Amino acid sequence: MKTILKIRQASENDLRSILLFEFRNRNWFAKFIPQETLRQQSQIYFKRLLRSDIKKFQYLVFLPNDVLIGRFSGQLLDENSLEVSYRISKNFTNRGIAKYVLKNLLLVWASNGINEVYAQVADHNKASIRVLASCAFELQEVQENSINLAGEIHDSHVFRWSTTEDIVPLYTTPDSSIIYLER
Repeated sequence: MKTILKIRQASENDLRSILLFEFRNRNWFAKFIPQETLRQQSQIYFKRLLRSDIKKFQYLVFLPNDVLIGRFSGQLLDENSLEVSYRISKNFTNRGIAKYVLKNLLLVWASNGINEVYAQVADHNKASIRVLASCAFELQEVQENSINLAGEIHDSHVFRWSTTEDIVPLYTTPDSSIIYLER
């Protein structure tokens, strides 16, 4: 049986699901996200986020039974660019979910005027580096010794996706045809 994912914008009604998702995956996320960032993500933080103007850049990924398995967050840098971060529940990694969702969100964001999307990844997070590369992100810079994860210092890889480049494949359909986004 094929699993169908639901991808939709987050709302205040999702607060409980988001908090449960973050709590259940805290140890997994701590391998890739600094502790200070995880500590800041309290009920108050998420309430403010879901009530703010940037709530339109918050997306959730659910299984058909409404179990939250992923969260994608865009933070506006200016009116035409944003920084994306995402997390997938440990039990659902390495299944192409992050790649699938990110490719679709890039299309949505580009059609709404976002011309550049940035992402920062710790050097040891090979899975996210592959996801970004497969979604046409390019490595822009390496910031040495800039991320502290559980006492280990890592380099940060800064990636950039842009609609101002030439034509880039955005999505490959199941029948192997490619949908292009003109940039």
